[in-house]
Amino acid sequence: MKESTESPPFGRATVPTLSWERSVPRNLVHRKSVAEVLLTDGHALGEDRYLLAAQWSRSHTTFRPGSGDRHDPLLIAETLRQSCLYVTQRFLGVPRRSKAVIKTIGFRLDPATEPVVGYGATDVTCRARVYDVRRTEGLAWPVALSLSLELSAGETEFGTAEGRARILTEDEYARLRGTRADALPPPGEDIRRLPPTAVSASAPGGVMLARDGTGSLRVTPADLRHPLFFDHPSDHIPGMALLEAARQAVCLTSGNPSARLTACRMTASRFTDWDPPAYVTCEPAGEGWGFRVTQGGGVTAEGGVWWEPASNA
Repeated sequence: MKESTESPPFGRATVPTLSWERSVPRNLVHRKSVAEVLLTDGHALGEDRYLLAAQWSRSHTTFRPGSGDRHDPLLIAETLRQSCLYVTQRFLGVPRRSKAVIKTIGFRLDPATEPVVGYGATDVTCRARVYDVRRTEGLAWPVALSLSLELSAGETEFGTAEGRARILTEDEYARLRGTRADALPPPGEDIRRLPPTAVSASAPGGVMLARDGTGSLRVTPADLRHPLFFDHPSDHIPGMALLEAARQAVCLTSGNPSARLTACRMTASRFTDWDPPAYVTCEPAGEGWGFRVTQGGGVTAEGGVWWEPASNA
């Protein structure tokens, strides 16, 4: 089928009023638990621009607690993930039972302007833009797109996020995954689970890494019913779990488990399956750290993380 790429010009639009009164329907962000839905409202501004509302809990149990009186930065990545699902299904006609596969994901946070956690939740405004849209002849919805967010609390912008996703129908996904479409994690093996304090995880269930018999860092989530990473079953290791595994690997390898993220990026070149074992390595790269996830001798995901030392918080 013939494919086309479109990126229409921008224009002006009347800015609607957002609401933070209740969460959006959970099926629009692929969540089973209402408690894990961050988005509360959304409006199309026209010409591939959208205005979204998100609310960050003052004490979100899913993520590692932020340092001091600030939210955990990984809330930005989860807000981006949910925004992509919400925009494509509500405004772009993507079927509810489709599969959105993360290709790239990343964010940047300004510690000087980020919101301080108050007595209640933080209301976050997200200005979203869809671009680099790829369509296939005969389909009414896009098959791939990029999404960027500008995040602000009140009138103050404090961060940006950007990612790209591929949209697959159920049949396309089943064909692509083949015999792995219903894969399950392998049974427990001889691995040494890392303690939460070593990787700045809030609890043992949030640890994504273990040492195998050779001492290598293996990506093996401790809790396969974790509220965020495994809100529903997955036939592969989810992108958010890989990003968290990379963060933990850098914390451990750098010897700085109390460091706090200010930016990250990840590109997934293919699925990271449950088997064979997947490993993560990292090393200093400029002002940050680079990481790589490998499986069966090939790279499945790679990227970088940057952070602000906790002492500067």
